[in-house]
Amino acid sequence: MKTTLNLATNPSLRERYALKVSAPAAGLALVVLILLAHAVWGNYQAYRAAQAQTAHDAQLLAKAQRKEADLRRDLGQPKYSGTFREVHFVNLLIAQKKLSVPELFAKVADLLPVDLRLVRLLYAERGEDAVVRMEVTGRNQGALDEFMSSLEKSPDFADPAVVNEGFDKQQNGSGPGGGVTMTCEARYLGAAPMEQEEQ
Repeated sequence: MKTTLNLATNPSLRERYALKVSAPAAGLALVVLILLAHAVWGNYQAYRAAQAQTAHDAQLLAKAQRKEADLRRDLGQPKYSGTFREVHFVNLLIAQKKLSVPELFAKVADLLPVDLRLVRLLYAERGEDAVVRMEVTGRNQGALDEFMSSLEKSPDFADPAVVNEGFDKQQNGSGPGGGVTMTCEARYLGAAPMEQEEQ
């Protein structure tokens, strides 16, 4: 007589549900792993791009430093020493703000009558004085006299004096701005208030 024994045990409730849940859980874990790998790859690419940009910037900085060193070496040569001193002097004047050319032009323009125009403006330092030489041309003598009167009353100028006076032969008095010419000089006091403020 043949007897069959079944030694297998019935799966518990936990084991039955574990089998059903394991497949979706494995799929979800695979998706999360793929997303993590994608994020790591993106971060790696961003790191490589930043590293390449840093290397490029370092090359540009090294190139600029070499160029600066070459320029300094060239400026150190005797043939450029005069130019270097002149540039240094101009930079010092700019830093001290002794003269503002647009401001000087504006102050002179404010003093000009309607019938007078500025032809030339020169600035020079004589000792401690700043001297402005102005060449103007106008229709008649009255415009020149009015300009000199305004120059005398201006707080920005002192001791105005006529250097030269004559007739404009090109215009011959027939057009606006022609007729008579005058060259005058005056001490410019516009830089004095700035120097007092700095002291």
